[in-house]
Amino acid sequence: MSSIKRFGVVALVIVAMATAAGQVVAEPGDKNGDRVEVAKQTDARPSKDAPLVPLVPDDGADRPTGQGVGAQAVPLPFTFNFDFTSSLASRTFWPTSAGRTCVSLRGTGGSDPIYFGKEIKIEMWNAYGTDTKVGPTVRYSLNGNSYGYCWTGLYPYHEHYFRLIKDWSPTVRVWGTGWASAS
Repeated sequence: MSSIKRFGVVALVIVAMATAAGQVVAEPGDKNGDRVEVAKQTDARPSKDAPLVPLVPDDGADRPTGQGVGAQAVPLPFTFNFDFTSSLASRTFWPTSAGRTCVSLRGTGGSDPIYFGKEIKIEMWNAYGTDTKVGPTVRYSLNGNSYGYCWTGLYPYHEHYFRLIKDWSPTVRVWGTGWASAS
């Protein structure tokens, strides 16, 4: 057996064992070579005290300049609504002192029935100085259920933001609700 075939078989066995053990398994990389993971269904709900914070056009206009602490950052937790065709960005925020932020969302509608069962992706970005992507890209299903994922290893004293991305059917709008929190 060639070494490539053996490696493929070994990798398949490892993935099967990890999945059977209930561990989160990273998906193959996307077209940019980034690690892609899948958000898990959750019954968690946002804090009733969390303010509603509007998402912003994904044009970088509200990003910090790297000139110290930006006044526009919002504290965790916060809730948000989304309605877009290609991408939206969150307001900047500070992760926990442990470098952790969780994003949960629930897709509730679309301008075409083909949205149901499709996915959007969320990327986490460090906004300090020049924007740098942090951690994996995460896929969230739009099937009406709530899904969540927690990024770790973020920079506690840097502002961060996340991007919602839909890379299918540029004319279909999708909408829903979500929240960002420490857990």
